[in-house]
Amino acid sequence: MDYQCIEVRKTPERVGIITLNRPERKNALSIRLRQEISDCLKDWVNAPDVGSVIFIGAGGSFSAGFDLKEFSKPELMEEIYTSSAKYHRDVWNFPKPTIAAVKGHALGGGFDLTTLCDIRICSESAVFGHPEIKFGPPRCSRP
Repeated sequence: MDYQCIEVRKTPERVGIITLNRPERKNALSIRLRQEISDCLKDWVNAPDVGSVIFIGAGGSFSAGFDLKEFSKPELMEEIYTSSAKYHRDVWNFPKPTIAAVKGHALGGGFDLTTLCDIRICSESAVFGHPEIKFGPPRCSRP
């Protein structure tokens, strides 16, 4: 299958590798990228030549999280929600071992992807976080 936002390959050792391939957007998890991950995992769930899956990011980041450009388009909200819910369930419920190989930033939805995987292997450059927390309501102050 041809993908636009991910690259996939299989090794002779039965490892499927999914590369988040949007380095110009720090591998932001767009609707299309999430759908492609779901489609790939569906193809690999019963594939005898895939015994485990490794997620990596192209360029210097694992993933900067969800693609915020899409969040500015109200007409995409339903698709954002449905593609997110499906992708999260597909990674979480994948019956073969999943590994996040993290270098650089794994923020927001990128951090979530790492936590959905069974194993996380991190370089010394790995940075994890949920920066959107700073956009939440102000904290309650105590006297």
